[in-house]
Amino acid sequence: MIRTNSKKYGIWIGLLLFLVVLLAPLPNGLPEEGQKTAAVAILMIIWWVSEAIPIYITAFLPVALFPFLGIMTSTETTKNYGHDYVLMLLGAFILAKGIENQRLHKRIALSTIKLLGTSKRHIILGFMLVTAFLSMWITNMAVVLIMLPIATALIQKEPLEQRKKFGLALLLGIAYAASIGGTGTLIGTPPNLVFAGLVTTLYPNAPVIDFLEWMKIGLPVVILFVPIVWFYLINHFKIHHRMEGGSNIATDTLKTLGSITKGEKRVFYIFLITALGWIFKKDLVLGFVTIPGWGSLLGVEAYIHDSTVALFGAIALFITSDGKGNRLMTWDATKEVPWGVAMFLGGGLALGAAFNNSGLAKWIGNSFTSLASLPDFIIILLIVGLIIFITEVNSNTATATIFLPILAAMAVAGSIHPLLVMIPATFACSFAFMLPSGTGTNTVIFASDQITIAEMAKTGFWLNLLFIFLLPLLLYFVILPLLGIDAEIPAWAN
Repeated sequence: MIRTNSKKYGIWIGLLLFLVVLLAPLPNGLPEEGQKTAAVAILMIIWWVSEAIPIYITAFLPVALFPFLGIMTSTETTKNYGHDYVLMLLGAFILAKGIENQRLHKRIALSTIKLLGTSKRHIILGFMLVTAFLSMWITNMAVVLIMLPIATALIQKEPLEQRKKFGLALLLGIAYAASIGGTGTLIGTPPNLVFAGLVTTLYPNAPVIDFLEWMKIGLPVVILFVPIVWFYLINHFKIHHRMEGGSNIATDTLKTLGSITKGEKRVFYIFLITALGWIFKKDLVLGFVTIPGWGSLLGVEAYIHDSTVALFGAIALFITSDGKGNRLMTWDATKEVPWGVAMFLGGGLALGAAFNNSGLAKWIGNSFTSLASLPDFIIILLIVGLIIFITEVNSNTATATIFLPILAAMAVAGSIHPLLVMIPATFACSFAFMLPSGTGTNTVIFASDQITIAEMAKTGFWLNLLFIFLLPLLLYFVILPLLGIDAEIPAWAN
């Protein structure tokens, strides 16, 4: 009932604020198109947060309203829904669905768990490592849904007096590892692609953030933060001792899968070729050695994008047999692909383009130039804290879509490198650990009825605070400097 009222009131509140902003006197320095863009943005934000209508339908508001209000033409608006990164995301979803269809992901998870032994600490770590790895390539929620029944079976093997703490540590470890793992690759979670797409939209002359460039940032975060969360959980819940049956459950479930099939092998080969295609698309410089990229070797580097590779892998699934007379992927199976998420990304890119083209982003940025007087690290610290706690009550993709264009404009207005604030904010969108609403992974674990909101909030609150400090420290002092991103604003951002 409360949710129904939220949706009903959300429709009217959104429309009312849309009209108020649209008809209000024009603020000093804001172009008329900027005011209209602000009105549409507020309508979208209210409808996204309240879920007044499906969030994916809200993402189409720019197509309906931007041309009508004279903000952008229909052609300028709709091209964002067919953006390279939208198609890359669709290709990645189809590839992930092909892996799920052949149950390869389940075999990888079970085979790893089989090797863990009986130490509870090692079991939790193993689950988290497998979850983080799979989440780099497959939708985070799907990975958690895979791991949940295996984890539940293990928890039930525990004596009643030990079951509660072990269960909480294991289930929360899976949820948190999925959120962190998704940040490791460009396709791991939609906010990453929102960021990459907005960079190309807002700064056409900026270097392209492709799969490999993002991995240079994301992979170190995953490698460092998953063990940190594991260490926190096993100490927070005081996990000790050993348990019997963990390996046996994995062994028994693997037996039901039978021997590895031709379909599993073939989908793995296609996945491997696609991943290598992303990584080696352009020249890979390793110190004094440069590995030529296949794009430069074929003379097509200027013509290709990561979406090219993603759709190549997706198409390969439809033309490859599973060894049983069927294809690795069928059109019927694509009905389960989250097409709406791709359109959500397109709507976010359209909104970002309007922020830039209408002058709204510049006006907002100029309004916050006073922040530029603060040290860069403090600015990043405040931004990460703000985004993490906003994401607790809002979709992480929506948070990225709403705030990244604003942060980019604030940075440029304050003569700060825009990526210096956009990258930490993008990661922060995935680091909401307190509430079921924070991320889809938290929602799935909460829906298992084995954890309460109070338990999740108590555990996640301290993790939120920990990462508000650790994430800026790692990015600002280590990763971004290694990539040549410093406080100085680049020429392409002006």
